[in-house]
Amino acid sequence: MKEHFDDGEKVRLKETGENVTIHRWSITRGPGKIQRYTYTIIEKPGTFYFHSEIEAI
Repeated sequence: MKEHFDDGEKVRLKETGENVTIHRWSITRGPGKIQRYTYTIIEKPGTFYFHSEIEAI
C-alpha cells in the first residue's frame, strides 16, 4: 500500500466508488504517537477522509 496519496492525484472513495481528486493531504496525530494521513478532496471541500477510506484508481 502506498504511504500517502499526493495533491492532485485521482483516487476512488471506497464507500461510494466515486472517483475524486486529492486537494491536500496532511498528517494528524491521535492518542499516543499514532499518525494518520487525512485528505481533503476538490469535489467535496468541506469533508476530510482518512487514508483507509480511499484507494488508488
